[in-house]
Amino acid sequence: MNEFVQKNLNYLSDFFFPGNCPVCEKAPYKDGLSYMCLECEDLLPWIYKNGCKYCGIPMSGFDFDGLICAACREDPPRFLKGRCLFLLDQNGKKVIHEIKYHGVKDVLKDLPRWLRRIPSYQEFLKDSVLIPVPLHTKRLTKRGFNQSVWIANALKKEMGESVLVSEALSRVRNTPTQTKFNMRQRKNNVKNAFALKAKNGLEHKDRIVLIDDVYTTGATLDACAKVLIDEGFQNVYVATLGHG
Repeated sequence: MNEFVQKNLNYLSDFFFPGNCPVCEKAPYKDGLSYMCLECEDLLPWIYKNGCKYCGIPMSGFDFDGLICAACREDPPRFLKGRCLFLLDQNGKKVIHEIKYHGVKDVLKDLPRWLRRIPSYQEFLKDSVLIPVPLHTKRLTKRGFNQSVWIANALKKEMGESVLVSEALSRVRNTPTQTKFNMRQRKNNVKNAFALKAKNGLEHKDRIVLIDDVYTTGATLDACAKVLIDEGFQNVYVATLGHG
């Protein structure tokens, strides 16, 4: 699709489904192509390197693949590695809230540019099966969408045949939101909350990357990873947009 056509489609989309740049809250598509202002995008705290190998939080010191933060040393997750794109400061939270709570899918049209900022994130996802963290059917019906599915499909659209998307997990318990829970409460809250679907199309040799919007304590992602590992999958990783 050429740039002229894309610009007009974006303007038309905003006419019927008006929104705002999630950071400055001014009109989107200032340049016709970017939903978020490019200046606002520069304000996000991008995670370029020196991240904990599990949760992806930035760390000072030498840039190598074995750094582990204090939280992950104290309670190591079951998955092998994880990556995040940006930290959830005030601006990062606005981006996530626009997607998760306001249902503005168009924010993810900027994802290709985000991936170009962090080439290592895109490399991390290559040759993988992306599995979005599922919502319980009751919550999905109430909300009308699963933002993790949106993110996984947006990644697939950008990366093409180098990744697959599979909604292989289901949420079998309608757990309360994790927002106000501490680490221990979060782990208990999602214990046995997920299951692998019988007809999932996966193979045990697959490299699996669990996809979610944010990494907070990692309890939800680790509960999903446990299900897969208990079923014999060894190459389980995680990736989110934000960390905080």
